[in-house]
Amino acid sequence: MRLSIFIRENMEPILQGWEDFARSIQPSHRLMDTIELRDHAREILEEVAAELALPNQSRTRDAQGNTAAEIHADTRVESGFSIDQVVAEYRALRASVLNLWGRREKTATWFEVDDMSRFNDALDRALAESVARYSTTARQSQDIFLGVIGHDLRAPLHALSLGAQYLMRSEDADSKLIQLGSRMFNSTVRMQAILDNLLDFTRSRTGIGIPIRIEEVDLAVLSEQIAEEFRALNPGKIIKTHAEGNVSGWLDAGRIGQIYQNLIGNALQYGMAGTPVSILTREDGEEIILSVHNDGPPIPPEVKKNIFDPLRRFADGEKCTADRKNLGLGLYIVREIVLAHQGTINVSSTQDMGTTFTVRLPKSIKPTIAA
Repeated sequence: MRLSIFIRENMEPILQGWEDFARSIQPSHRLMDTIELRDHAREILEEVAAELALPNQSRTRDAQGNTAAEIHADTRVESGFSIDQVVAEYRALRASVLNLWGRREKTATWFEVDDMSRFNDALDRALAESVARYSTTARQSQDIFLGVIGHDLRAPLHALSLGAQYLMRSEDADSKLIQLGSRMFNSTVRMQAILDNLLDFTRSRTGIGIPIRIEEVDLAVLSEQIAEEFRALNPGKIIKTHAEGNVSGWLDAGRIGQIYQNLIGNALQYGMAGTPVSILTREDGEEIILSVHNDGPPIPPEVKKNIFDPLRRFADGEKCTADRKNLGLGLYIVREIVLAHQGTINVSSTQDMGTTFTVRLPKSIKPTIAA
């Protein structure tokens, strides 16, 4: 008997084994019935059997283009199964089928080894589909959750900002209340910047992208405005700006402002105390180059290689210590804005020369994402 026929004729005991195993690992907060426990197991086995019977058989997909393995992953995410548990289900399914197959009456036919090899290959493909879909669904859920948090925090943050401004401007407040209001306002400004970065982060990861609205902008004026804001929020810090040539262009003023804000904020955070942060904006043919420089310890090589990707930085072992002022989203957002402007960004960092982030932007771009 070919393995494809064996699977079809022994579908119920195989499914019972799947059900028993799924029940043993089901989330503690769920009490799943047989239908839920066997979720798409029959369809997965039927697809595998079809592949065994016809080696060139393409994967069966529903009207939405999903295979049974992909749909199974979606429902397991909704049921609270972990990725490890989903993988374990396939491991148990493989063992169940091969154990039953091994206990049948042996015939020593030539195709047995070939059938088992092809069965493993087909099941591995189903597993790969489930894992890929599970990872995508889980990431999308996380991104939506982050986006909702970022959106819902805006209203209470705005209320705090208004209260802080009232304290700062109140004629009846004493100097301590005015100072408190100033600190509160500065904190709300930082929190707003973090929320903006978080929302842009989730937009880029969910495929929406960062919207660009083109207008004529003078980067010399813009860089000085941003620098002045930082001087007001960081008294005692030395922030220098310089512009060379015609640095006006058709770009997104707000987004270019974010580039300056994030790079200057990064330079102030990591630069050596008592040394200036220097911002240079210059014309270079049909491009505009903006750079932000600070002195201080160089960026370690293991951090530099993933400097624009906060998820990889933490995955590679960078610690989120108490003295960190952000989650590293700023540089990621800078890169995404630069790419949306069809530009480039790089960083150089040495002990002798300090750290410089350099952005090259065309003077005029065509928007690729509707605002």
